[in-house]
Amino acid sequence: MSEEYTVCTADIRNRMHEAGIFRPDERIILTTKSCVLLEHFTGKTYSYRRVDLHTLKAKRLFSRPTPLSEAGYRRAIEKMAALPDGASPFMQDASSRAGELLAHVFHDILPEYGLTLRESQLSLSLAMLEAMEKGKVALCEAEVGTGKPHAYLIAAAIYRLFHREGQPVVISTSTTALQKALTEEYIPQISGILLEHRIIGEPLTFAVRKGKSHYACDSRVKTYLSSIKHNNRPEDGKLIEALTALFVGAASLDLDGQPLTDYVKERICVEDCRGTCGLSSVCRYRAFLRKSNQGRVDFQIANHNLVLADVLSRKGGRNRLLPEHGILILDEAHKLLEAARQMYGASLEDVELERVAASIARAVAGRPEKRAALPLCEEMLGLNAALFEDLKKSAGARYGHNCVEAIFTPAILLSLKALSAVTKSLSALFHTAGRKDATYKRISGRLEQKQEKLTGLYGHVDLICWLEYTGTASCRLCALPKRLDCLLHEDLWSSGRPYLLTSATLSVGGDFSHHMRQTGADLLDRRRILAVSKASPFDYRNHALLYLPEDMPFPDVRIAAYRNAVTDRLEELIRLSHGHTLVLFTSYRTMETVHQELAGRIEDVGIFIRDNKPVAYFMDGE
Repeated sequence: MSEEYTVCTADIRNRMHEAGIFRPDERIILTTKSCVLLEHFTGKTYSYRRVDLHTLKAKRLFSRPTPLSEAGYRRAIEKMAALPDGASPFMQDASSRAGELLAHVFHDILPEYGLTLRESQLSLSLAMLEAMEKGKVALCEAEVGTGKPHAYLIAAAIYRLFHREGQPVVISTSTTALQKALTEEYIPQISGILLEHRIIGEPLTFAVRKGKSHYACDSRVKTYLSSIKHNNRPEDGKLIEALTALFVGAASLDLDGQPLTDYVKERICVEDCRGTCGLSSVCRYRAFLRKSNQGRVDFQIANHNLVLADVLSRKGGRNRLLPEHGILILDEAHKLLEAARQMYGASLEDVELERVAASIARAVAGRPEKRAALPLCEEMLGLNAALFEDLKKSAGARYGHNCVEAIFTPAILLSLKALSAVTKSLSALFHTAGRKDATYKRISGRLEQKQEKLTGLYGHVDLICWLEYTGTASCRLCALPKRLDCLLHEDLWSSGRPYLLTSATLSVGGDFSHHMRQTGADLLDRRRILAVSKASPFDYRNHALLYLPEDMPFPDVRIAAYRNAVTDRLEELIRLSHGHTLVLFTSYRTMETVHQELAGRIEDVGIFIRDNKPVAYFMDGE
């Protein structure tokens, strides 16, 4: 068969199902350009039928007590090859057939399940499929209501059918709310629909991947649980119960769903797992990683930070954090640049090394390493204090109300260089002494990370550096690469694999150039760029009213006059709209303040959280 043509078993199986001739548990065992051979086990015998792909008519051939042998397969192939071999409707190129199957899903199948056909959604999905097939970087802007997740999930599933893609598809988001929707609603729903119509033979599978801070470490849970029990406080009863459930495996490793405070989660999460603790052989986190990376998983659900951390880890010669994948879909792509600034940038807090020194002091108490470690800690703390004192003195232009330009004087450069050297010495000390000590290994790893950060800051020529005040006296030194766009181009877009960036806000009036410049996509050959923009199906013009008050104070949540004005105006609008009002805030504190005030004025005021954003819901009972 010519390589330019592809027979997709899923495509044929679906068409036979739609025609009503495909039986439950029947399977396709042979295909040619003109027909397929079906096998069905009745419980006693194996029954065989041939289906003409031109007419979709079936003909019973024979039954036998055992499945076809190798000789039987050869005879069946010879007989099928001898039949008239015209151009079957299924013998088009893979791209054409994939596009037709995708359109069939949106036009004919989804409406059966209450999912109304949206031409903008179908067009978006076809563009995404094209980007996957041609290895393009697709900028897919689609306003609210278009249905982006269904568009890319169905496109990816069909692409993998026609191109026999064995590698998983990575879907990256910026919120856990979207991850939850993908795993609890969208993927199971689409999987069920495609299974029912015989487009896929097995349910779609996925693995949710998060950063280490989101998972419990068995060893740290055990240690923290012992310390809490040792305190013997009655008020810790529920905490001990939750930690015990975690340790015995009765609760999920995913800390996002656990009734624990951020303080507790920070002390029991996977911090720097290297498989060196006493529980490494039965570590559930490492078992989870093995299963996610080695098993057959269709979709890896991650976030932008983890995807970029994987890129940087491989770039630095370290282990992969995600398995090898063919397609990367970046949903909520308007948040990609923010994540890139976090991952490619660096920051050093004035108390960061003080915390490390405190951990070292506790670890070496009463141990032989104390004699060598404490003087080095004293030197490190002295250099750290001098560094931040000099940074404050030499600060340049002010950026906003709490940031100033960081100017690297010779004294500052000397402090950075000396700090890098002393942290390297401390790291080597604990690495040598901690071959069988998990605590020492953790400290060595933390010191190694600080040393790398200090070395990077010392080479500041290619960095934008500033000093950010985080309190009355506390501050941190921050740095960001000057050419972040070039780094993203080199590390992401230039790889040649398909990338899909989708969001409701990627362009300015349909012009994607600003986003492309910021993320380095503008450095690509234009032939590798596919840009589409789809309007919302909602009729805003006839069903929405834009209201812009001109008499409000300047927005500043710290000023009481502004908060009071917001509260008064909201009460007025809620009463005019007869309640049933959804109000979105950008600040929890403001939301709570407004809620408390309005609770005394309007009946039935409630609050819930939506998409990780504070939301207040009001109903006045009218």
